[in-house]
Amino acid sequence: METLKIFFVILLFSFSSFAQQNYNCVNGTIELTLPAANDGKFRFKIREKDTAFGKTFATRQKFFNEKVYLEWQVGYDAMVEDVKSGKKQTKLTQATFIGSNGNEKYLYEFSEILYESVKCGIISPKDLDKLQSEITAYNKFFDEKEILMETFSSVLFNGTPFKETAIKLPTLFMPQSDNTQIEISIQKQQYATGVQPMIYFDIPFKSFANWKDLDGKKSVKGNTLKYVIKKDNAEVMTNMFKVFGMASARHKFDVEQILKTLKKLI
Repeated sequence: METLKIFFVILLFSFSSFAQQNYNCVNGTIELTLPAANDGKFRFKIREKDTAFGKTFATRQKFFNEKVYLEWQVGYDAMVEDVKSGKKQTKLTQATFIGSNGNEKYLYEFSEILYESVKCGIISPKDLDKLQSEITAYNKFFDEKEILMETFSSVLFNGTPFKETAIKLPTLFMPQSDNTQIEISIQKQQYATGVQPMIYFDIPFKSFANWKDLDGKKSVKGNTLKYVIKKDNAEVMTNMFKVFGMASARHKFDVEQILKTLKKLI
């Protein structure tokens, strides 16, 4: 019974933390409210320069500064069963689409924000048409990249000899006009051969509208950071979907279905 109680508390915490991620159209802009704490797909990190390897940043123990950034593992869809069970939340339950894996899905997270961007007048329906045409023409994908061995050497660990190689798994960065960037990390598949691209949206601390509220401070429960999308940086949204479409042939199919569904809703 005690184990069940602990699990329920963790589950509630997960839902409440996710609920902090919110978006609203305010005066012709999209305001994204994000938790100022590490939680699941939201991970704060620190690095010396934009293309350096990020190290974990403990938001409750260390002070926020200009070297901190949020690494957001972004998504664009959710299975219908996950939304109905409460595992995931989406505001767009008016329509579904069938993904490349044959599952029925709702628009979710960045697809929701793209929809809201159009409704808010930041992105036009013509922009969606242009985006869809461009993605349809893609024929080269990130998951086609090969795993390369860079070096080979003999090493000793505790007097035991080993042969050591270094595996090259590239990371690509796509800088945006507001100092944010889209990051594509090519990683080995866990249970299969080949690679899989992981897509992140990196938001530097000072790219948040309210960064001064936490500058030089530690985060406490309930703190949030606000990222604003407006016409000046609206390409962040379209570029994100371009990258999704480049990830793999499966991702391309999903993105095309998402854009078709979005246009029906709009």
